[in-house]
Amino acid sequence: MKTRKIINKAISDLLSNKKIIDSNKWQAVDIENGVRMIELNNLFLQMDICETIKELELETNADLPWAEDHFNERLAGATNPGEQYKKWPYYRADLDNKRFRKNNQFSHTYQERFWPPKVKGIRYKMGDYLDVKKRLKNDNTTRQAFLSIWHPEDQSNNDVRLPCTIGYWFKINNNKLDVTYLIRSCDARRHFRNDIYMTQRLAIDILKYLDNNDLSLGTLSVWIGSFHCFESDLYTLKKQVK
Repeated sequence: MKTRKIINKAISDLLSNKKIIDSNKWQAVDIENGVRMIELNNLFLQMDICETIKELELETNADLPWAEDHFNERLAGATNPGEQYKKWPYYRADLDNKRFRKNNQFSHTYQERFWPPKVKGIRYKMGDYLDVKKRLKNDNTTRQAFLSIWHPEDQSNNDVRLPCTIGYWFKINNNKLDVTYLIRSCDARRHFRNDIYMTQRLAIDILKYLDNNDLSLGTLSVWIGSFHCFESDLYTLKKQVK
């Protein structure tokens, strides 16, 4: 099923649900009194992966050029804070720097999680995005091509902003590259379309790396633990799905 249709249906389902939730924090920041949120839990989505970047742009209506620029920043190496955060359409320097940055660094960046240091874990060295791509190229039947964004350090209680994404599982089925995207928490207005864009961009990037004419893009499956927005975002979201 087409990406645009699935995105619009997910947002429509959230709007129809109208379940008000109690939440003390958002991104580890205290929520002001009177600010309410709505939420859907355990949302499952499936869509066809777009074959080209141009089609992906049209289908997702992501925040461009930022989504593409930040995707490339993620692939370029481990940086913190990076540069693209300043160009995020919802960035507010007066608040975000104070809330999320300490000693000029964020608690994490996705590019750090794509490219963790090659230090030893319990038994083996840490792996990165290139290792995942190599695993797929060396064995196109593997079930182990998982890019983990959520790391064990996130399980400790440091009261900081943590990755929304758990990780990406890549699997070749019937000569098609399928992706399963696991995300624990997703803001429907500010992140959802960009998350879908950048996940499908990973599939396009990996297919190019595999360089196998027998392979094509398959299906993106998505699990979202908490799909939510602020009540004040409802008007904007309604306009997006008209």
